[in-house]
Amino acid sequence: MSDEVQQLFEERKLQWKAVYKKQQLPEYDGNPLIEALPPVLSMGEAYREMSRTQPYDEAERMLSLELRYQALYRLQHFFQPVTDHLTLERKLSSLIRSGYISRNPLDPKQVQMLTGVPVPGLRSTASSLTFMGFSGMGKTTAIERVLSLYPQCILHEHPVNRIQLVWLKLNCPHDGSLKSLCMDFYRKIDDILGTNYYPKYGQRRNTINSMVANMAIVARIHCIGALVIDEIQHLLTAKEKGSEQMMNFFVSLINEIGIPVILIGTMRARTILQQDFRQARRGSGIGDMVWEQMEPDEDWDMLIETMWRYQWTRERVELTEGLKKTLYDESQGIVDIAVKLYSLSQGRAMETERERITPALIKQVAREDLRLVQPMLNALRSGSFSEIEKYEDIMPMDLSSCLQTRQSKIDLRATIQKEKEKQENASKQYESSVTEKAIHALLTMDVEAKVAEKAVVHVLKESGEKNITRVVSLAIDFIEEQKVQKQQRQKTRKQPPQNELKAIVEKGKEHKHSAYESLVEAGYVVEPLHEFTI
Repeated sequence: MSDEVQQLFEERKLQWKAVYKKQQLPEYDGNPLIEALPPVLSMGEAYREMSRTQPYDEAERMLSLELRYQALYRLQHFFQPVTDHLTLERKLSSLIRSGYISRNPLDPKQVQMLTGVPVPGLRSTASSLTFMGFSGMGKTTAIERVLSLYPQCILHEHPVNRIQLVWLKLNCPHDGSLKSLCMDFYRKIDDILGTNYYPKYGQRRNTINSMVANMAIVARIHCIGALVIDEIQHLLTAKEKGSEQMMNFFVSLINEIGIPVILIGTMRARTILQQDFRQARRGSGIGDMVWEQMEPDEDWDMLIETMWRYQWTRERVELTEGLKKTLYDESQGIVDIAVKLYSLSQGRAMETERERITPALIKQVAREDLRLVQPMLNALRSGSFSEIEKYEDIMPMDLSSCLQTRQSKIDLRATIQKEKEKQENASKQYESSVTEKAIHALLTMDVEAKVAEKAVVHVLKESGEKNITRVVSLAIDFIEEQKVQKQQRQKTRKQPPQNELKAIVEKGKEHKHSAYESLVEAGYVVEPLHEFTI
């Protein structure tokens, strides 16, 4: 190990020195960057590692009103792993390891790449992951919790002689500027490793091209396992072509440098994450994640049951189905709102000296203290895709501010250790109805509402198709067919009824009537004199 690397390691108190473990998969074996990582976790191990216990003693319910009120702040740090978190951990574990396959530092080709010499035939094995959802669903908390399962830095001695940066998390700048992102990158690396990259490469006098080029070199040197970019919806405020420029940079990191990239944003960033980035990046096989509201299923029950243990009201209230249903109805499965609503309800019970949580109290607090988020909650209750779209980027509440606002009025025993090993890898997601989405799409094409509804209902009934794009396409075909059939019917009505006239004449002959008499009798011919009034 070089003296410079050793000194840097000691100065920054980086506690993780590489310990290499034999790998069972041949593509991982012999790669020190993978062999030095913690072992791949089972579902149960991941659950235990991510579980976060908040301090709580049953006796705290007997403390003074002021102390119990301040204890409510602990719920800000409440975290309960559910299926989605375990799925995210599994994806990240695969993402980091697969990205290192083509970047073995013992491979002479990697040394060539560091010196800037082109290496033909060396293909990236990096992938990407897009992770979006409603604000308040805990995306940032979840990714940080999963990242905490890995050491951020690993010191490799001879023959590698590098400090491996397993992951690096940055926030997308508010102005969506690539130059600002590069500057933040250098600052963060310097803060973590004690290097001086920012003074060298991160000053504003440097051009974007030079910043980007040097950023790629630094990322290669320190073997970054995953670059996480949060708040990617800020790209929507970028100047002309700013969003496209940054997305091209991320694609370059994945395809050319071989660094996995994880982009996180609210639902407002769908255009960027689902179209611009997806079309340009390499096929990953990792899949994307969308966190909308939770369903009232086993995951929701586990989360609420765990949270309910943290009660500071004088009277302990057992969690009933009624309370559970009320919490879901008033939060609509948004985790952030459910936690804050529970905390604020306890505060209200304390300050009014009721000291008891009831469904009526929860509804009252939701109505009075969650006024700002009621439009979004009402949209979720309606299930209307068009209404939900209006509020998809609403900001989560600040629990500290809410508690501080109410604190002037009143001048969690050990947490649940329940472990459920989840074997299913599919996440439970809220989905707006296919019918609603398809009708909404047709309305944007100026199709009349009744026509759109009739077409979509017909397609779903006849085909059973669930893919929204396919449903809309079949509905358009059905509408066109209906138009053609209508035109043919109208054309048919305008033609003279030749066969009918012939039948009348033939029938008249049977009764020895002339053709004229038969047509007069049938009403097809009118006597001339009858047309005049005499």
